[in-house]
Amino acid sequence: MNEAFIQTGIIILLSGTLLGFLFHRSDYCMAGMFRDLFLFKSSPLLRVFFVQVFVTMLLFYLARHAGLIKLYPPPNLREASVATLMGGFIFGTGMVLAGGCVIGTLYKMGAGSSGAIASFLGLVIGSSLYAEIYPLFNKLHRNTIFTNDILLGQAYGDGFFMPLILLSGVLIYQWSKKGRLYQKAYADGYIQPVRTAVFIALINLIIYISSGTPMAISTAYAKVAAFIERFLAPSHYESLEFFKRLSYSVKSPDGDIISGGPGAEIDHVFTAEMPLLAGVILGSFISSLSLGEFRPFKKLPPLPQLVSAFIGGVLLGFSSRMAGGCNVKFLMSGLPLLSIQGIIFLVVLLPGTYAGTWIFKNLVLKLRR
Repeated sequence: MNEAFIQTGIIILLSGTLLGFLFHRSDYCMAGMFRDLFLFKSSPLLRVFFVQVFVTMLLFYLARHAGLIKLYPPPNLREASVATLMGGFIFGTGMVLAGGCVIGTLYKMGAGSSGAIASFLGLVIGSSLYAEIYPLFNKLHRNTIFTNDILLGQAYGDGFFMPLILLSGVLIYQWSKKGRLYQKAYADGYIQPVRTAVFIALINLIIYISSGTPMAISTAYAKVAAFIERFLAPSHYESLEFFKRLSYSVKSPDGDIISGGPGAEIDHVFTAEMPLLAGVILGSFISSLSLGEFRPFKKLPPLPQLVSAFIGGVLLGFSSRMAGGCNVKFLMSGLPLLSIQGIIFLVVLLPGTYAGTWIFKNLVLKLRR
C-alpha cells in the first residue's frame, strides 16, 4: 500500500472508533428505528434519522461546490434494478431478525452482545453464500436496470437541492422548538441521538473527502468471507467469479485509479471499509468498558433469539450483496446525494421491515416463552 492509502485507512479507523463510541452511548440503532414504526406504531428516532440525512445532504452539497468532493457521483453507487427491490426487502426482514443492521451489529458486538456476535457470523456466511450464486443475480441486475442515471441530479439537475434543504431545515426547526428531537434518558454517559446524527454526517463528509467515496461497510463483510475462504479452501475461492470482480474502477481528477471489490485483496474497498468495521467495534468496546458494561457471555439470550440473530445476519449479508449495498451506503450516504437506488432501497425496506417484525412477534417471541 502507498502512503496515501495508509493515511486514508488511519483516518477511517479513527472515524470508525468515534462512530462506535457514539453509537453505543446513544444506542443509535437504525434497525430499531424502522422496527418500532411497526412494533409500536411510532418511532420518534426516525426524526433523528431525518436530521442525519439533512445535515449530510447540506455538507455534501457545500463540499461539492467548494471543490472538496472530487468524485460525483461516487463510484460505489450504481444503477437501480430489480435486484435492488429484492435485496432491499430481504434486508429489511433480516435487520429486524438480527436485532441490528450491518453497523448496529458491530457496535453491539463491541459492547459484548452474544446476539450481535451471532449476527456477525451470519453476515459473513450470508456474503459467502451469495458468492456461490453471484452470476445469477449479476445477470438479473444487468437485465433489469431501471435507469442509467445514478442520482436524481443527473436526471433532473441540481436545482431542487437547495429548496429541499431549506424546506427540511424549516421542518427540523419546528421539531426542535416542540422538543421532538430529544429523548428522555437517565443512563450514565448517554448522548442524545440527534447529536450522534450530526456527528455521523460530519464523519461521513470526512470519509468522502479522504477516500473519494462516502461511507459504506457491507462489502467489508464479503472481504472477511473472502479472506477466510481463500485460507480454508483456496482452490474453491479461485473458482468463484464474485471474488474476482471489481465493484468499481475509476480515475480520479488527480489521476489516481480508485478500484476495489469483494475479493481478498488490499484495495480501495479494503482501505475504505475494513478500518471502519474495526473502528466501530473498537469504539463501542471502549465506551462499554469505560462504563463498566462490558460483560460478554454473562447472560446469553434465549436460543430462539440467538437463532433469529444468526438467520437475520445471513439475510443481511446475502441481501446487501444482492442489492449492491446496505443501509449505510444507501440511506446514510445515498439518500443525502438523492441516489435513485437509495430511494428505491428505502421504499422496499419498509415492507421488508414489516415482514421481519411480524415474524419476530409471531414466531421468535412465542418460541422464547
